[in-house]
Amino acid sequence: MRLCVLDASFAMAWVFADEANAAADALLDRLAGADSVVVPAVLWSLEVRNVLRNAVRRSRLSAELAEQHRRALRDLPKVVVACPNGLGAEIDELVRAHGLNSYDAAYLALAVEHDLPLATAAAGLAAAAQAAGVRRYAG
Repeated sequence: MRLCVLDASFAMAWVFADEANAAADALLDRLAGADSVVVPAVLWSLEVRNVLRNAVRRSRLSAELAEQHRRALRDLPKVVVACPNGLGAEIDELVRAHGLNSYDAAYLALAVEHDLPLATAAAGLAAAAQAAGVRRYAG
């Protein structure tokens, strides 16, 4: 079963101990079964790589540990989908309506399109999701 749209900020709870939370732990437990998450094609893996690269640059993770996390996140049970109409008018509308950056708007657009809750640790994206009537993944 597809559980939610997963943004990279939420997944970092599995990487950094100081970002751990019960909802992320519950999602990871569900993913150990037959469930999956939905992520936007290309965007999700690029964001994960960027966060891990920055963590190495800031000495928060070693390069080896960052690579281990990248592979673990790559191997999560997920459905990779294209953004609605590529990155078209829906994304622009969400950017304008909610003051989002285009990356966060892509996650919100997927949650709307697939009628799934959104798993995010980003406060602005969570607020935009609520305003758009999208449920937040709570574990």
